[in-house]
Amino acid sequence: MKTFKISSLIACCILCVHVAAAQSVPAISTRYSDETIAGMIRRHKNARSREVVPPSSLAAKFKADFPKAHGVEWELADSVYQVEFKVRFRDCEAYYDFDGNLLMLVEEITRTELPAVVKNAAEAKYPKFGFEDIERIRRGSEVFYKIEMEHRDTDVKLLIKSDGTVSEEL
Repeated sequence: MKTFKISSLIACCILCVHVAAAQSVPAISTRYSDETIAGMIRRHKNARSREVVPPSSLAAKFKADFPKAHGVEWELADSVYQVEFKVRFRDCEAYYDFDGNLLMLVEEITRTELPAVVKNAAEAKYPKFGFEDIERIRRGSEVFYKIEMEHRDTDVKLLIKSDGTVSEEL
């Protein structure tokens, strides 16, 4: 009976940690449509960026969104701020507009954190390939997974929607 209570207590603690971690993700702005955000990010990536010191209001918003961030580096291109940082030992990127609206969040994740439907879609597409780098991308109301896979001397990159649909091969 004591073993059952201890196991239940441990399971409850693990669940609480996962719930708390899930709740710590800041909300992506709903100010823009998914298509508008995709365009803003595309223009940002195609523009020449430069390192900047953000306005104090934006730095405060970022600090509130990611209080455990460290190794923070800011860049600006085409009216979008890109912030590269680490949370614990994970690489992350956040994209903000001038008004401090969070447009997109990219987080490095592990294979065990992939939803089963996404993992299965990648394995079905490339059954002999192993998983390398995985990122979860929250953009607008959409969630994607960028998965780099490798087999011998061949590398592939997939962008898979959270429902398991392969969006594109990169």
